[in-house]
Formats: sequence, structure tokens, C-alpha cells
Amino acid sequence: MEKTPKVSASRSDHVEIIYEATLGDTVDGFKLVKQIVESKVSTLYRVTHPDYPLAMVMKVPKLHKKLPPSTYSGFESEIRILSGLRGPYTPRFIASGDMAECPYLVMEFIEGDVLPQAIAEAPLSAERVAVLMAPVCKAVHELHRQNVIHLDLRPANIRNREDGTAVIIDFGSAHHTHLPDMYEDAHEDAPHSVAYMAPEQVHHIRTDSRSDIYAIGVMLYQMATAKLPFGQKNIFSVKRRLRSAPLPPRAINAGVPPWLQEIIYACMEIYPDNRFATAQKVAYMLSHPHMVVLSKRSYENSPASLLIKTRQWIHSLGANIPQHSRLHPAERLTTAPHVLVALDLGHASLALKDAIRDAVRQRSQMQRQTFFTCLVILKENDNTDSEDPELIRDEESPQHVQAQVELRHWFKPLDLPQSQVNFQVHYGDPAEEIIAYASHHLVDQIILGARGSGTMHRLLGSVSQKVLAYAPCTVTVVKTRKDVVHQE
Repeated sequence: MEKTPKVSASRSDHVEIIYEATLGDTVDGFKLVKQIVESKVSTLYRVTHPDYPLAMVMKVPKLHKKLPPSTYSGFESEIRILSGLRGPYTPRFIASGDMAECPYLVMEFIEGDVLPQAIAEAPLSAERVAVLMAPVCKAVHELHRQNVIHLDLRPANIRNREDGTAVIIDFGSAHHTHLPDMYEDAHEDAPHSVAYMAPEQVHHIRTDSRSDIYAIGVMLYQMATAKLPFGQKNIFSVKRRLRSAPLPPRAINAGVPPWLQEIIYACMEIYPDNRFATAQKVAYMLSHPHMVVLSKRSYENSPASLLIKTRQWIHSLGANIPQHSRLHPAERLTTAPHVLVALDLGHASLALKDAIRDAVRQRSQMQRQTFFTCLVILKENDNTDSEDPELIRDEESPQHVQAQVELRHWFKPLDLPQSQVNFQVHYGDPAEEIIAYASHHLVDQIILGARGSGTMHRLLGSVSQKVLAYAPCTVTVVKTRKDVVHQE
């Protein structure tokens, strides 16, 4: 039977809903078949609908007098934000009810809860931490690309699709830079989980995407040590994050490698400007630990001395966290882009190689925080008579070592620091490998050279043509005047 909630007279700040859905009810065609979880502010139900064959969940808010107005505004904000998000990193929005008469939200149900299960098994190896958290960072990066800051990232709000893709849920505390901030309008604090809360959030700043980077750091810390960096919610845990770094992870778990400790500290810097600029960069560093530049703090394995703690406290008294981020999340991503440079060592002319290097130099000067991956694709039969693919692809094989040496030699005149460039040698079809790498690592731009035309290229299409057609990002094809004349 179709049920409609009873609604009381409107209060000055929100509507009080006195109806609570029960199993077996049908609301706007959605049948409530199973209660999943109930919290102070809402209840989640598994639902079915004849028009939607996928697994779905309905979120029904509790909007009674005992709850603050932020409950109502947060639920309305979640509907607005989720309905506008696209891609596999968030649940698919299905439907919502009238906020004045029958408030509910129906979305895709994501079964996997890999992250909460892994947290229960912590401490984890650095390798497993990286494998689990790199997809989370990619999902956060995609949120920021769509100008959404989650502001309540924690293991319970992350699910996983069958292919391992991380899915972020629960946008009740989120902020969209192009939508009204419902929490600011309600003059209420968002119900964050304090353990994962960034220092600027303590000051009610909701406009900096790097708050989500801090939460990523907390989850990394928790996975590596089985502990939260500042403990559970209390007045001391809130205040400590405003003036000092947490206890070094290596002081809790000696097996934490220096590179992982450095990443954690870089995510959990007190001041946003000192953190990684993007979640994309965190994902890349987790996948390429050799690129992490180690500092003294990477090796710390004991609590800070009283003198250092005193200095940190004094410094915190005179420093102010900016009250508003100057950049929208999507704009911030442009300050630290990932550029893939695909180089053909065997066939590109010297002039073309020089032209590609000039393009890379120009890009590095435009954006100082740009990080580069230089990629060379070899055929499996290049420079070897072996028929064993594993032997051919070995990093110590002659052709692999030679390609690495040539690649580094070509890049050396650019004189960029270790943290900004990574060298990769892959095997296979050049276009397919370039596109796959760009997709997996959320590359922002591909720079590659144009090869001269020929009969096979006219029939099958050049590498650059295929990359232009299928790459998930901007593609810059570099040509010399001689190449242009030859191609014409």
C-alpha cells in the first residue's frame, strides 16, 4: 500500500516529520524490503522498484524537534549535490521526495566495504595501505574535479565496486562551491567525525578542498598504526591538531617505511598550503614510493621533545589559518597537474625530441607544481632474441636498462627535482599503453610527438591519432616543420 508521511505545521527553521517508514511500505513506487542501519538522524532501507533493476537504498531523514536544523539542511544539501555528480566514484542518484511532504533519497546501493574491514585488521603493510588508499584518492580527486568538497571522509563513508573502484557516500556535510552552503545558512556546525577533521574545519572553514587531503592522511595513519592520530573525540584531540603533528607512525609501528610516514605527514600538515595540493598527487606517490622525497621527519620514531612541542605551541599562537580558500577545487587541480610525456626513442628525430623537451620545459615553467611521467613503450621483441615475455620485460634486461638510461639522459637538461618526474618503460602497443596509463593515473595532459606518415599509418592510424581519439585528457601533439611538410 502506498504510504505518505504525516507532516506537522512548519517550524521557523525546518519541517517536523512525525511519520517513520516501516518495512513493507511503498513510497512513490519504492518498496522498503530491509532496514540496513539506523542512526540518530536517518534510517537506511534496501528498496525495490519495478522501473529500476539495480540494487538501491533509500535514506529517510529523522526531522523531529530534538535534532538541530543542520539535519534538515544537510539532507537537502545531500540531494542537491548527489543529483549533480557523475561517474563511477559516487552512487548513482535515483530519486528524491518532496522535502515538505515526503522527504527521502534513493540512490544506488554499493555492497563492498573493503576499507572498514581493512581498518579492523590494522596495522597493515605499507604495500596494502597503498593498494587500498590509491583508489580512494582517485575518487576524492574526481569529487574535487566536480567542485565538491566532502568534509566528512572516513572509512565508513567509502565503499567499493566489484572492480575495486572506490565509491564515496554520504554527502550530508559536503560543500559544493557552486551551490548555497546549507550549513552556513543554518548557522550550524556540520556533524563531522572529529577524528578525521582538518584543523581549518575546527575554525568552521568549509571551502578548502585540502581538508579532504587531511582526512586521507588520517586514514593512512590509522591503517599503518591501528590508531587514530589524536585519539577519539574530546577537547584535547581537537586542540592538539591545531598546534602540533601527531605521534610519528614509526613510533607505534616500526614497520612503517619512511616514505609512507612522509606521505602521512605531508597530508596532515596543520596549514593547508603545506599539504599535497591534490588527492591525485597522493595517489601517485602511494603508487610510486621511490618518488617521495624523504626528510628528517620521515625517520622519526619517538615523541617530540618538550622543547619542540613548546615551539610548536608558540608558533601556533601567532599563525592564522586562512579563513577562505582562494581557489575552487577544480581550479586548484590546475595548480598541480600530472603530465604524461610519451617519447619514441627509436623513431623520433633529434629535432622532434628537442621540440618535445621544449614543450615540457614550457609546461614546467607555467605550473611549478606540475609533476611528469616520462613513458617509453618498447615492443617485446626489441633488442632481444628471447621469446620469454617475463625475461623481456625484466627491469634488468638490456633493452629496459638502455631505455631508462636514454630517457633520463634526454630529460636531464630540464633540471627538475626528483619529486617532479618519474621514468617508466612499458611494453606493448604504444597507443594502448599511453591511454591505459593516462586513465589509471588520472593524467591531466599527454605530450607526444607526431611521427611521419606512411602506408601503414594511413591504413591503421598513427599513435597520436589514436591517443587524440581515446585519451581521457588533453593531448598535445608536437611537430617540427619538417614533420608537418612530410605529413602533408
